[in-house]
Amino acid sequence: MATFIATYDLKQTNPDPHWEFLSQSANFNWLPWIKSSSGPWYRLPNTTLVGEFANLAAAVQALENTRTATQAAIGTAVIMEKWIVAERGASQFSSDQTQA
Repeated sequence: MATFIATYDLKQTNPDPHWEFLSQSANFNWLPWIKSSSGPWYRLPNTTLVGEFANLAAAVQALENTRTATQAAIGTAVIMEKWIVAERGASQFSSDQTQA
């Protein structure tokens, strides 16, 4: 399994899909938190997720599944205007939100 990072922009609709998208993302192995090598978890920027998947195609499919589930939950079209999924390599990060 490899770790992937996804970032996305959702088209603004009524209702706003963002919070439902974050809620649905956990059902497809995407999280808004990243674990540091020293132990604490750090909150990622608002439209960024991290997850472990077998390969890039599986990670992209999980992001699409999140969009589809969000659309079903809120009852209106959810459009990802922009998105990127990339395999995580060496990285550095920081956040003003952490948890043990």
